[in-house]
Amino acid sequence: MHAIIIGAGPAGLAAALALHKQSNDTPSAPAIRITVLERRPNITLEISGGGQLGGAINLTPLALRYLDALGVGKRLRPRGAKVSSIEMISHRTGTPLGKLWPNVDALRVARQQVVECLAETISESPEISIRHGVRIAKIEQVGDADGKGEVKVHLTSGQGDEENEVIEGDFLLGCDGIHSHVKSTVVDPGRKKEYSGRAAAYGYVRLDEPGETGVMMADGTPAIRDSSMVMGARGTLLMTFFEPSRTRVYVAGVISAPEEEVAAAEDGRKAVGRDKESLKRDMLRRFEGGGFTGLEELVAKCQEWFFFPVYMLPNGGVWSKGRVLLLGDAAHAMPPQGESTGVAIEDGVLLAHVFSRRGNRSVAAMFADYEKLRRDVIKKLYDQTMFRWADAGDKPLWKSVVMDWVMWVVLLVMNYSSKDHFARDVRKLELPA
Repeated sequence: MHAIIIGAGPAGLAAALALHKQSNDTPSAPAIRITVLERRPNITLEISGGGQLGGAINLTPLALRYLDALGVGKRLRPRGAKVSSIEMISHRTGTPLGKLWPNVDALRVARQQVVECLAETISESPEISIRHGVRIAKIEQVGDADGKGEVKVHLTSGQGDEENEVIEGDFLLGCDGIHSHVKSTVVDPGRKKEYSGRAAAYGYVRLDEPGETGVMMADGTPAIRDSSMVMGARGTLLMTFFEPSRTRVYVAGVISAPEEEVAAAEDGRKAVGRDKESLKRDMLRRFEGGGFTGLEELVAKCQEWFFFPVYMLPNGGVWSKGRVLLLGDAAHAMPPQGESTGVAIEDGVLLAHVFSRRGNRSVAAMFADYEKLRRDVIKKLYDQTMFRWADAGDKPLWKSVVMDWVMWVVLLVMNYSSKDHFARDVRKLELPA
């Protein structure tokens, strides 16, 4: 059985490893050979203008459990910074509002490190191949998904429309993100991505002394222990350590941005020249004043800024067509929620669990099983994320004051529900009859 995966990000690489592990764990069923196709020339995944795609991501216990099972955790854990909680702080008063996910085994790490560790683990598996710099001319399905059939990926050199290779597989996974070629050309071309009206502006600050950021709350205590989120009227600002030496701080703001500003930055861009200075001034304006000392100085020290527009997909939509299935952001992109990468990784782990029955179940039936187990979970996550996202950008001062007062209730509910959420394991789910 040959699986073709489009996209070598966390979703695609995790799915490849999960399917490979499932293949080894069920030797009585057909073995799974895997080919991963990635349009970028290498795994550095650079955005236009230079710099690595994606910032520092939070891996919750859920994501780490799966990564450990895939053999990636042992490589990844030493490269990140442990996070005991995400501290929520009022920008207006400089006082703590509470802690999100206290006392959990989380890890903050550069997205690039996740991709590299996944790729390093895959390099030890000859049944998985990754090809970079691949251009897809078209994806063709032959036959059906209930009986005999296959998927053909026609490749082109990019010099015109001439095809130079065809790759044939039993099924194909579209793991190519919010701007998915697989979704828009094969599975669900009618469902268009939506710009959220907000963007992430992020960068990195080097520290003179490990762990000493110089940012203090109103009572003089450090504002950044592991990860801290500053909640203000002009946006939210994440400040977090993301590597073990704690000599660098990742600074990321969620800001409102008109759609015309993101037209040329769909995949993100490094701010240069006047754009960089303008973005830096905007970040300083948004987080000036307040109850902190040293906050503006930390933002000012950030010499490079990256701009990344936040897109999402309307909830629902079509996830599969014939022998093609969407995973990760290609299926259910939503705003940043503190564990988006973990959700994409879990997609692949669940699919591999479903494919344990590949010996006596058709591709169409297994895709249907996957959706039956996954739809309700994604719907719940989407609703929770959209509720929190509503207050992530600019808001009136009065609403900011109200949010300061009710945040303890929000955190109480989120922390209570997270116990069951982090305890689940999709590898143990009972498969549909």
